[in-house]
Amino acid sequence: MIELRDIYAARLRLRKQLPATPLRYSHLLSQLTSTRLFLKLENFNPTGSFKVRGAYNMIGANLAEARRRGIVTASAGNHGLGTAWAASRLGGVPATIFLPHSAPQAKVSKFGEFAVNVRFAGETYDDAHHAADAHAAETGALYIGAYADPEVAAGQGTIALELLEALPETAAIVVPVGGGGMISGITVAARSINPRIQIVGVQPDASPALTASLRDGICHEEYSAGPTICDGLAGGVGTLAYELARSGAIDRVINVSEDQVHEAVYTFLSQEQLVIEGSGAVGLAALMSGQVPELRGQTVVLVLSGGNIDMCILQSISARFGNHA
Repeated sequence: MIELRDIYAARLRLRKQLPATPLRYSHLLSQLTSTRLFLKLENFNPTGSFKVRGAYNMIGANLAEARRRGIVTASAGNHGLGTAWAASRLGGVPATIFLPHSAPQAKVSKFGEFAVNVRFAGETYDDAHHAADAHAAETGALYIGAYADPEVAAGQGTIALELLEALPETAAIVVPVGGGGMISGITVAARSINPRIQIVGVQPDASPALTASLRDGICHEEYSAGPTICDGLAGGVGTLAYELARSGAIDRVINVSEDQVHEAVYTFLSQEQLVIEGSGAVGLAALMSGQVPELRGQTVVLVLSGGNIDMCILQSISARFGNHA
């Protein structure tokens, strides 16, 4: 388990490389969701997602070892990009990234910016994870976990430090949940600073690993996801998030449908002129679906985790909902 001091230590490590991302009030979306709604724009980070925070913190905390052994990771795209960016910034860190063949082209194409070894394995994140594990065992490379490592979660937790310093009256934070590193770090930081703050996690119906884990009383660290545009949230959940949810530190976990996510992506584009990937749009989908009525009238922050969406998906969503506007 991580502590607040781990998250402050992460911020010291990140401060010179990653300035705070914008926190923007949305009048239109406040009206639409009957809340006082702010958007934490993690899509403004380098590589277009929050993942740079955790990757930089873990590699930076183990830099001598990372340079000596090299690093390896598995990713649906964003964590791999964050790891590649961090390895490049820290210098002298040989990096190997395993991706599933299903990784979105919008993410795959960005790896060309970095001097890393990209390999493809299987069709799912779990397939890529197993290949990366085998590579680490064979070569001795340091594994950079996508969400389960405490130093990765501590880096993601710096999101909460930034938003609570900018907006101390925040009553609730709505967070996408995949492996759960981001919601774990945010929960520990926010609950430590303000124990009354509400934390709401949101998953796609196609991959409700945390919901299923709470129902079954066992952490589903691997999960066979259905088709979804929320590729960054597909697959299993880590024990950090599971234990926080089981203890009640995470107040609620909500599932949203693919249709609701598509509508949220279009709403960000049409109302806020923001390109947000499906994984980053699940929070707005939850509010628009009316599943969290207790947040009406409250000051709420939505964490928009990333903006790396394939153009063909964005065009399809725009055509569908734009025709009904």
